[in-house]
Amino acid sequence: MKLSFLSMAYSRYSLSKAFSEAERLGMDGIEVWGGRPHAYVYDCDDKMINEINRMSRDTGVPVCAYTPENCVYPYNLCSQSEKERRETVEYYKLALDVAAQIGAKLIQITPGDPGYEGNERDDWRHLVEGMQEVCAHAEKVGVDVVMESLSPYESLIITTADDLQRLINDVPSPRMYGMLDCVNPLVMQESYSNYFEKLGDKMGHIHLTDGNGISHAHMVVGTGEVVFEELLLMIERYKYDRYCSIELGGDSAHGDPEFYMSLSVRRIREMMKRLGIQ
Repeated sequence: MKLSFLSMAYSRYSLSKAFSEAERLGMDGIEVWGGRPHAYVYDCDDKMINEINRMSRDTGVPVCAYTPENCVYPYNLCSQSEKERRETVEYYKLALDVAAQIGAKLIQITPGDPGYEGNERDDWRHLVEGMQEVCAHAEKVGVDVVMESLSPYESLIITTADDLQRLINDVPSPRMYGMLDCVNPLVMQESYSNYFEKLGDKMGHIHLTDGNGISHAHMVVGTGEVVFEELLLMIERYKYDRYCSIELGGDSAHGDPEFYMSLSVRRIREMMKRLGIQ
């Protein structure tokens, strides 16, 4: 099992600090957050690209994924604003270019939120049309596009494994994938196995994080309701061979990511050792 973490946990530090932490913790890769001060898409000129590649070489930590910030204003694939949808598609296309240049095999994105004033048919059409264009560009640059489902607190359009399966069917690109974030099935009262069964070989990424089952909080491993030993065994049983990336959020992780990332990594590795998972 290949372990990485999302550098967003270190948002009060430089990206260099996140790479150093990944090296210290012996991570197999790092998921680079595409937000300031790390690697915002529009900041990634040749100088920054070269610097990210240097950090990866110096630490021996490969970039396994590039995650352009897209959970907050102003990017939204299913916005009621045509201008916002257009800008979002261009933003993701540029993110794909960045990913290709820093050696990331995928970008990880979210669908956005259509809000209450549209209708389901048009909202879905907007999402599919945007993703078709994004995936066409992904095919050109050789980078996968991985869509994450969100809780209803964050989005009204992609909240379950069935929604991801529907989108993959409607965007039949070899570069189109879904993923599992450990928080969402808890909130939606959905089985984790449903993601593996519905996505199959289209499972492109996993976010390991704990949750409380009542909010979208991404908690330190071992402090919530996720039964991690059973989840790790399930990941092994379904022969998932891509990265499992630790995503931490919340006040504690934000305030002291060194402490809480170290704790999360250690707990996962201790469980893997007990279970005989490599």
